[in-house]
Amino acid sequence: MIIVSVVAALAVGFLAGLLAFKVRTRWCPSCGATTITLDERRRQIEHTAR
Repeated sequence: MIIVSVVAALAVGFLAGLLAFKVRTRWCPSCGATTITLDERRRQIEHTAR
């Protein structure tokens, strides 16, 4: 039972790390500006809304 809990916690942590990395790459590390244009963001939103 403990092993299952540990594996589940590791999986959740790993997925959270992947999500955090993906979100972090949206902004410039030095100035904080977005790294994608508004048109690209609109296309992403339209694509996921389908």
